[in-house]
Amino acid sequence: MPAGRKSGWKGRLGARLTGRRVLLEWAVVTILSALLVGWMALTPAADGADHLVYDALMRAEAGPADEDIVIIAIDDRSLEALGRWPWPRDVHARLIDRLTQAGAGPVAYDVLFTEPSSQDEVLAAALARNGAVRLPVVLDAPGLNGAAFREDAPAPILAGAAAGLGHVNLTVDDDGLTRRLPLYLQAGERTWPHLVLPLAASRGAVPAPPPPRDDGELFAASSEALIYRGPPGAFRTLSFVDVLNGETPPAFLKDRLTLVGATAPGLGDRYATPATPHGDLRPGVEVQASLLQTLIEGGGPRSLSPAWVLALSLLPLGLLVAGFLILRPAANMALGAGLIVLTLGAAAVAFLGSGLWFPPSAAVAGLALAYPLWSWRRLAAASAYMQSEVEAFERDGVRLTGHAQGDVVARQVDALRAAVRQVRDLERFISDALRSLPDATVVADPHARIILSNDRAAALFGDRLTEDADLPLLFRSLGEPAWRRFLDPEGDPGDITTADGRILKAAAAVLTDAEGQPVGHIVRFADTTRFRAAERQRAEALQLLSHDMRAPQVSILTLLDGSASRLDPALERRIADYARQTLDLAEGYVQLARAESQPYRSELLDLGQVAMDAADVLWPQASRKGVRILTPDDEEEFLVQGDPALLRRLTTNLLDNALKYGPEGGFIRLSLGGAEEDGRPVCVLSVSDQGPGLSEEAARRLFQPFGHGGADHRGAGLGLAFVRTVAERHGGTIRHQAGSPGATFILTLPRIAGGRVPGGGPA
Repeated sequence: MPAGRKSGWKGRLGARLTGRRVLLEWAVVTILSALLVGWMALTPAADGADHLVYDALMRAEAGPADEDIVIIAIDDRSLEALGRWPWPRDVHARLIDRLTQAGAGPVAYDVLFTEPSSQDEVLAAALARNGAVRLPVVLDAPGLNGAAFREDAPAPILAGAAAGLGHVNLTVDDDGLTRRLPLYLQAGERTWPHLVLPLAASRGAVPAPPPPRDDGELFAASSEALIYRGPPGAFRTLSFVDVLNGETPPAFLKDRLTLVGATAPGLGDRYATPATPHGDLRPGVEVQASLLQTLIEGGGPRSLSPAWVLALSLLPLGLLVAGFLILRPAANMALGAGLIVLTLGAAAVAFLGSGLWFPPSAAVAGLALAYPLWSWRRLAAASAYMQSEVEAFERDGVRLTGHAQGDVVARQVDALRAAVRQVRDLERFISDALRSLPDATVVADPHARIILSNDRAAALFGDRLTEDADLPLLFRSLGEPAWRRFLDPEGDPGDITTADGRILKAAAAVLTDAEGQPVGHIVRFADTTRFRAAERQRAEALQLLSHDMRAPQVSILTLLDGSASRLDPALERRIADYARQTLDLAEGYVQLARAESQPYRSELLDLGQVAMDAADVLWPQASRKGVRILTPDDEEEFLVQGDPALLRRLTTNLLDNALKYGPEGGFIRLSLGGAEEDGRPVCVLSVSDQGPGLSEEAARRLFQPFGHGGADHRGAGLGLAFVRTVAERHGGTIRHQAGSPGATFILTLPRIAGGRVPGGGPA
C-alpha cells in the first residue's frame, strides 16, 4: 500500500478530528452559541418563551387571595338596579358614606371623574367625610397638540377633596397579556404613585419614589412590579348595589383595603392576564387588587439584573462546550439534556423558593443550538474523513464500495468497515511475515520502544525482550552501547561480535506512515557467523592461490630457463606449459573472486583510453605472432564511471582472447562508438578476431567459469567469466556475435554525459 496517500479537498475540509482544527471549530461553535445567548438574554427576543415559563411558575406559586382586600364591583346586577352607566355622582357619594359608616380601611376608587358635574360638590363632601379615598389618574403619551403626555385627572374640586391621586396605567406585553404594573410614573416634573400604593403602605413598607428626571417625558420612574394572583374572582367581591343599599354587613368592610371598580363586561375595563385562560379577560380592578397583594407580600418576584441574567445564561453553555472536548457523543447528549432540565429546574427553585425570577429561555436556546451545531460539525468531519479515506483506499486499487445500502454516512461506514477489515488482515499478514523471517527482527516505535518481535528475536535476547524493552537495552545486551549508528540506513556500522563469539549484522529501515512521516524502525539482527567463517576460508584460499601456489610454479619456470643441466627439450616444454597453465588458472580464479566480492573504486574514465592501454599491454605478444591490433583513431571521449584496474583487465582479457585464438599474421579490430539502450546513452566497445569462431555448444557456455571457447582448451576458462562479472557490476552487458570467420565480443557500459576526465578536455 503506497505510503504517500493524500486526501482530497473533502478530507481537508472536515477530516481532521483532532488538533487545531477541532479547537477552531469548537471556538466557532462556542462563540456563535454565546452570541445567541447574549442576544436573547439582553433583548426582548426570548420574552415569549420566558413568559410561558413565568406564567406556569406563577400559577404554581399562586396562593389564596388576601382576605383583607375587598372589591366592590360595578357589576351587571348593579347596572340593572341603578341604571345605565355613568351613574349620577351622588350615587358614588352615597357608597362612600356607606364605607365611612362601616369603618372601611383606605379606599382606591378606580372610577374616572374627569368631566365636571353639577353633583361634584356632593361627591366632594362625601370624599372629605371619609378622608381615605383615593381617585385615579390616567396618563397617556403622546398628548394633544404635540404635547409629550396627557393627564386625565378628576375635576379639581374632587381632586382637592380626595385623600390623594394615583395612576392606574397598565403595561401590556408583546403577547397582549398584562403581567406587570409600574409603581411610579413620571409625567413632566411630577411623579405619580400607583393608585393602590398608599393602601399597601398602610400594611407595611413600599418602594420609595426615585428622584425625578428633568426631561419632560412620560416614563416608568421605577421598575415594574410583577403581578399574578389567582384566577378571576379569587378576591372577596361585593356587589356595588348591595353595599349601597346596606345589605352588606359592616363587618365585611371594617378596616378592609377596599377597591371600587367596574367588573361588568360592557364597561370595557378588562384585560388579558395569565390567569384568564381560553381568551377570557380580567377586570382592571382585580388586576389592581393583585398588585396590592403583591406589594403587601413584599413586592413579588424580583427580577435579576441583566448582567446576572447574562452570566447565569452563559454558565450552562460553558459546561456543555467544555464537555464537547472531553466527553463522548452519548455523554455530551446526556449532558446537554441534563443541563436543559437543570436550568429549568433552577429557575423554578429560585422563583418558588426565593422569589427570584431568572428567565431561562436564553440559556436553554444556547444549549439547544450548541449541541446540534457541534454534532453537525463532528458528523461532517467524520463523514469527510471516512470519504477521504475510502477514496484514498480506492485510489490505491483497494475496492471497498459494493452493494451497501442506506444514507451517505451508512455507506461510508460500511466502506470504512471493509477498509478496517483489510487493514486487520494486513496487520495479520505483517505479523505472520515478521514471525516467519529467518533473522531475529524487532519493530520499534519513534521512542525506540519495542512493539513487535518474532520468535528468533525472542531466542536471541531471551528475558530481555519484555514489555518495557527498547533498542538501547537490546544493543547493550550484545555489547554495543552506541546503538544509534546502527539505525542509519545509509551507513555501514560493521558487525557486532557477542561475548559467546557469534557475529551479528544489524540493519535498520525507517517505517513511515501514510503521509511519509517516520513512525519507527524495523531492525534485523542477522547471524553471519558461518558466512564470516566462509569468507575467511575464501580469503585463505585466495592467499593460497595467489601466493603459496604461484611461488613453486614460478620457481619451476625459473629452473627451466636457467643454465643448469638440461632435460629432454620436449619434456621441459611440457613442464613449462603445465606450470604456466597453473599460474593462469590461479591468477584467473583470484581475479574472478575479487571481481565478484570486493568493493569497487569508482572513477570517471575514457573507455577509448582504457582500450588503448590494453592494446599497448598486449603489443609485444601481438608482434611475436605478427598480429596487428587496429584501434579507433576518433578523438571523441566515451566516458564511463567505474574501477580503472578492473576495466583495463576486462579489455585486456577480450584482446588476449582474440589474440589467443586468431591466426598468425592476421589482425584484431577494436572499435568504439555510442548508442542508446532503453532510453539511456551507452558506450559500445567491440573486439573482432579472424579465428575459427565458436561452435553453438561453446557459445552457450562461453561466459561460464571454466567454459572454454575452443576445442584445444587453451587457457583456464576464467577470463570471459571475469569479463561478464565486471561488466554486470558496472551496469553493462557483454555478448558474443558470430563472424565469418572469427568472432566478435560486444561490451556496453552506461555512458556519462557532460563530465571531464582528469587531465583531459571537456566531455
